[in-house]
Formats: sequence, structure tokens, C-alpha cells
Amino acid sequence: MIPAQEILMDINGPLKNLRVLEIGDFISVAYAGKLLADLGAEVIKLEKPGTGDSLRSHGPFPKDIPHIEKSGLHLFLNTNKKSVTLDLATKGGRDLLISAAADVDLVISNLALDDTTNDPLTYESLSKENDMLVMSSITIFGYDTPYRDWAGTALTATAASGASMKIGNPDKVPLWLPYCAADFQGGIHGAIAALLALRKKRQLKQGLHAWISVVEVMASYLGGSGVPGFVFQGVLGSRDGTHRSGFYPWQVTPAADGFVEVITMVDEQWKRFINLMDNPDWANDPRLSDRWLSFQWHKELDAFWHPWMKGKTRSELFKLFSENRIPFQPVNKVDEIVESEHLALREFWHEIEHPVVGNYKIPGAPYLFSQTPWAVYRPAPQLGEHNDEFFETRLGLNASQRTELIKQGIT
Repeated sequence: MIPAQEILMDINGPLKNLRVLEIGDFISVAYAGKLLADLGAEVIKLEKPGTGDSLRSHGPFPKDIPHIEKSGLHLFLNTNKKSVTLDLATKGGRDLLISAAADVDLVISNLALDDTTNDPLTYESLSKENDMLVMSSITIFGYDTPYRDWAGTALTATAASGASMKIGNPDKVPLWLPYCAADFQGGIHGAIAALLALRKKRQLKQGLHAWISVVEVMASYLGGSGVPGFVFQGVLGSRDGTHRSGFYPWQVTPAADGFVEVITMVDEQWKRFINLMDNPDWANDPRLSDRWLSFQWHKELDAFWHPWMKGKTRSELFKLFSENRIPFQPVNKVDEIVESEHLALREFWHEIEHPVVGNYKIPGAPYLFSQTPWAVYRPAPQLGEHNDEFFETRLGLNASQRTELIKQGIT
């Protein structure tokens, strides 16, 4: 457990010498910053005075009581970071940002473009005193597009990318990917873009500005089947609900105590599946003679074997399918993920002590390094916790200057 008051000075991550400013709001930029901080980078998160990042207002909260320091989303995404309050809507705040940018390696941002067109927040302005600065910008639609000034969210990006047309029941409206997946994907790719730009900086000996479009990130999901299906066959695709169109069956089906995904692409797998059900007469239905065409009758065909699935628990199906080499996966619930033996063996969960929250558990990294491991160095910061260190030590402001900034609401 990482005690609240302790900061591990022996940071050994692969990015331990990287200095980062994180500016923006909500998930995408916070996740990008987290990925870097977890690898040892010093990530200074700039937040609005008084309210902080809007992450802090999103639950879940302990006992469902909102608190600026107790948001589960904040505690996960901001672990390992430092928090500084600075109002970038003010000239004084923007001037201080430019001063801060002179002493960092990277700025990572998801500010809306109408904010960054304000000259002090452009890459050109931020790099005036630091010609080796790298900036990674996470945008919804990108810079060089007629949609560049459109506001957008994870929902917007999922819909605009076309990915929504493959999610949900075909008789109902399209869905987005849950848990703000597009924002997290934007954060992943924003961090990757930052690291690639930092690598290129070493070769070119100059600063660089990288940016990603979350719509393009989500549209790349269509590259496996959506786009080729349209190009080669003129097929637009459709929402398949719990099924996967194509061969039959590939679907999530109900069991006695939850749901199981079943896949029998190979004929031998299908034969073993039928054998488990004692070779029923319906297995000779002509609509199953070519299972690449069977999907069109899935409602009628489901009625043949779904009752057999519903009569067994997921653990019983797990045993049967494992022994008979049939691809499947029980659909796990959140509490089952938390108690997963697999994740426990991977030491995926980490418990942290926070001065306000107390003990809390967060997911670890989805990767393991042998020499420069991921680690928890500090709990998620309290709002403005590192103001003194930042303004006095890093920027060299004296007490009267600090007082005036606070009086004006800049910090």
C-alpha cells in the first residue's frame, strides 16, 4: 500500500526524466497524462481554480456523496500526477503557462480549438521560449478539416466515425461504446503521438507538434471488416445486437446465471457443439447446411439451442466447452473482474492510501516491464496540492506575487 504522505523518490520508470504539462479537461487528456505519469514522467496537471478538472465532479463517489477529492474517475486517472490550479481564461494565467512551458519537454492537451486559436495557447506561442518543446494535441475532428471548430465528445466521435452503426440491436437506435471508450482511445493515441514526436525530436534536434483526431481513431475500428466489406462487396454492414453477422453461431447467449459468448467458426467445432446436445434432429435443418448464410435465420435457429444453454451455469458451460475445445467466454460482471484470479496473479490491482479518501483500489497497467516497471509513486493529488512547489520553486514567484494571483482568481 502507498501511504498518503509518502512520495517515492526512487522513480525508475522509463520516462522518469520527462517533464510534462497536462492542459485540458475530462478523460482523453487525463488518460494520456496518466499513461506517461505511470511510466515515471513528472506530469503537472493544470486545473481550474476552485472546481478543478470536471473529472472531479463525475462519480462514482463513496456512499454516493459527491466530493471534489473522492471521484473514482479522478482517483484513477490522476494517480501519480501533481495538481496546480491556473485559470487559462485569464491573461495572467496564459502568461504563466508560457513561462511554465519554457521548462518542460512536453505539453499534452485536449483544449477545444477555439481555445487554442487564442494566440498564447498555440504551439507556436508555447514554444517561443522553448524551441525543443513537443506538444501532443488530442482533438475530436482534427485541425485540417472543415469540422475543426465543431464541439465534440466521445459520443460524437463514435457516431461520426461510423462505429456506432455496428453497435446495438438492429431494431433500435445505434449505440456508443460504453465507459467513454472513445475518450480513452483518444488518450492512448495522444500519448503514443507524444512519444513518437519526442523520439523524432531527438533525430531532428527541434521541437514538434503532433495531433490526433479521435474520429479517425474510432474510424480505424472499421478497417478490419467494415471498409473492406463495403469496398469488395458493397456491404454497408448493420447492427447485429448480441450476434455477429457472418457465420453462425457467433453470439452472446444467456446461461442460467449470466451470459456466455459462443463461437463455432470451424465445422469441427460445430460438430462437437452439436454432440454436446446429443445430436438433436434440428441439427439437420437445411438452413444450417451453410453456416455462413445461416445468420439470416438466427431468430428461428436460436430457439433450437438457447434453452440448452439456459439450463446450465457459466461454470458448467466453461467445463464442457473447455473439454471439447469450443471457443467461448463467460461474460464477466464487474465484481468478478475485481476478484479475478488471473488479474490477481498479474498483480493488476493496487491499493493506495489517500489523505481524504482513505484506502482505495485502482487498476494497474496492462503491461509488465522487467527493468523499468510501472509503479504507483503518489496518490491522486488534492486540488492545487502542488501550487507552492510550482509557482515558487519552478516559476520563482515571491509571496506578494502569489498573493496577488490568488486575489485575482488566477490560481
